[in-house]
Amino acid sequence: MKMNYTYPVILDYGDNEMINVILPDFGDLCTCVEKENNIEEIQEFLALQIEDYEASGKYLPKPSQIEDIEIENNQKLIFVNLWMPYQRSKIKVEYVKKTLTIPSWLDMLAKEKHLNFSSILVSALKKELGLETK
Repeated sequence: MKMNYTYPVILDYGDNEMINVILPDFGDLCTCVEKENNIEEIQEFLALQIEDYEASGKYLPKPSQIEDIEIENNQKLIFVNLWMPYQRSKIKVEYVKKTLTIPSWLDMLAKEKHLNFSSILVSALKKELGLETK
C-alpha cells in the first residue's frame, strides 16, 4: 500500500451551481460537487475509490499523463494528490467481533502486561497480509 497517490481529475463546469468531477483512470467514474471549496470533496471521492480498490484486492490503475487526456472547452484538468494515511483515518471502519482460543498461560502473561488483544491481532493480521502502513 502506497502512502501518496496523484491522479488526474476532470472538472466539467455546467450551467448550474455544481461541477461534475470525472476520474478518467477509474472508468470515467463521476460525481458532483459544489463550485466553491470543492477540493476536499474531490479528494474524499478519489480516496474512497482507492480504498475500495485496495480492500477488494484490485490493482489500482496507473495514473494517466497530461498528454493522454482530452478535455472540452467547459472542462479543466487538475491533478489531485492524496496522502492516504490521513484519508484512511476519515473513512469509517466497521469492526466485527471474533472469538479466538489461546493457551491459558499465554492469556495470563498477556493480562499481566495489560496487552490489548484486539490491537495486537489487528497488527499481526496487517503484517501477515502485507498491509502495514509505516
